[in-house]
Amino acid sequence: MFCQSNLSPFIHLLRSPSFIVFHRSIHTTHRETTMTKKPRIVIIGAGMAGLTAANKLYTHSNNNTFDLSVVEGGSRIGGRINTSEFSSEKIEMGATWIHGIGGSPVYKIAEEAGSLVSDEPWECMDSTVDKARTFAEGGFEVDPSVVEPISGLFNALMELAQRKKKMKEITQNDVVSGSGGIYGNATSVGSFFALMELAQGKKKEIEKEIPQNDVVSCIYENATSVGSFLKSAFEAYRDATGNGSLEEAIFTMFSNTQRTYTSADDLSTLDYAAESEYQMFPGEEITIAKGYVSVIHHLASVLPQGVIQLNRTVAKIEWESCEECPVKLHFSDGSVVFADHVIVTVSLGVLKAGIESDDELFSPPLPEFKSDAIKRLGYGVVNKLFVEVSERNFPSLQLVFDREDSDSKFVKIPWWMRRTATIAPIHSNSKVLLSWFAGKEALELEKLTDEEIIDGVLTTISCLTGKQVKNGYVNGYDDEVLRITKVLKSKWGGDPLFRGSYSYVAVGSSGDDLDALAEPLPKINKKGGEGNCHDQTKVHELQVMFAGEATHRTHYSTTHGAYYSGLREANRLLKHYKCDF
Repeated sequence: MFCQSNLSPFIHLLRSPSFIVFHRSIHTTHRETTMTKKPRIVIIGAGMAGLTAANKLYTHSNNNTFDLSVVEGGSRIGGRINTSEFSSEKIEMGATWIHGIGGSPVYKIAEEAGSLVSDEPWECMDSTVDKARTFAEGGFEVDPSVVEPISGLFNALMELAQRKKKMKEITQNDVVSGSGGIYGNATSVGSFFALMELAQGKKKEIEKEIPQNDVVSCIYENATSVGSFLKSAFEAYRDATGNGSLEEAIFTMFSNTQRTYTSADDLSTLDYAAESEYQMFPGEEITIAKGYVSVIHHLASVLPQGVIQLNRTVAKIEWESCEECPVKLHFSDGSVVFADHVIVTVSLGVLKAGIESDDELFSPPLPEFKSDAIKRLGYGVVNKLFVEVSERNFPSLQLVFDREDSDSKFVKIPWWMRRTATIAPIHSNSKVLLSWFAGKEALELEKLTDEEIIDGVLTTISCLTGKQVKNGYVNGYDDEVLRITKVLKSKWGGDPLFRGSYSYVAVGSSGDDLDALAEPLPKINKKGGEGNCHDQTKVHELQVMFAGEATHRTHYSTTHGAYYSGLREANRLLKHYKCDF
């Protein structure tokens, strides 16, 4: 299974102690390519999944078993990992967190690379949002004694949705926990459930197990989406406690934060059953001192010159051929590369666009089981907004907005700010503030001018804190005047190489769709019947393979999910060629 190719110019990967540099080399000649006698593997995408696969294939094959290349449509490596600088501070435009350090492969790589410590400050090096002050529309600060019970309730409900705790565990162990007990503010989901039962007149003794056919179980067992579960649970909580619109607005604020975690525009589109399959690593969540891209550079550093090619956008993938070289890649510059195996690591957003456009990415089109999975799965947009302000002591703010249909809401606050949960310094001594946007608001952010953003942010701060805005300034804290001097935003939705941020399991899809997306093509049917090649015994296996965060059933939407998927596909090929791994 050896291939020939008219390879276009390579872009070489040069290694130095601290960074990687790319430059163009001369064309590979026809004589050089015809002398190649190795299986050719082309990896599409130089993000976490693609570079992990390349790293594994290169370091675990014997005597350079493969003719390996990584083609990247952009001008940099990293994909949705993009460390940058703003106001002389290291920031992340994309992936930001290591989600739990206990067992995380990303944490291990960052540790090996010496990336976890730095003499310079970095984004979220300390948890400023933990010391946040909460302001509500109307210009008043909300006391922590009002916020904390709702925070505890929301977190406990999400634990239920993710099945980190079971109903029996919570009702038996937590039922009388929390300050004030069941007759005070419900600080645990257990006391909330007890209050619900008392309000319904169904519960005689709080120490007994709550029956599984009551209102709580109906909410827990019959929810179809995370959003419907949270909505029903909060309504029951509100009915049981008598709390009003302020508590509901605070609950909505935490829901908006959850939107940025999942990328779903509305949590009502997030499948409830699939939420329990999502897994997290134990331990604290941290950011990487020397930038997330240092992990990417560490993975790429083992690859020899010529493996990574930048600015190489794939326009079409021809596959399922009986020819010696079964896969033919067409590039946007008109060049063509033949391969034995292609590992596709592009985002789910690119795959969605690829199967929906008139000029499909795959020829022949993907089989129905895979295209249907791509259509059903969710893929959203999350963007980050950084603003440089004129003072360093600006506090972390949590933002509580009135309902959209409220008569008392401030019409001056732009709609795209109304589902933003926080504005906070990226660390305790920083002049850079960060806010997160998801869904429609994230897409709108990409279209706004810097002037529109500055006006919208200052107006929002003024309306919630009661500070006066005048001539583009707002009266700040400690009698200083707050001024926004610079703006930077990510634009993941409008970037054709990504078309969004990360995947989620939408209502109507399931973990099975994530598995279907990961399945290699073609499906070999020894009895015939599938594929364009009449003799199925001649069909080459593993022609088109898939990796990326959207192909991992339990760690989708994360960099470590992308990492695991890259390993999975590399190991699949190593096993195919009987290499040790």
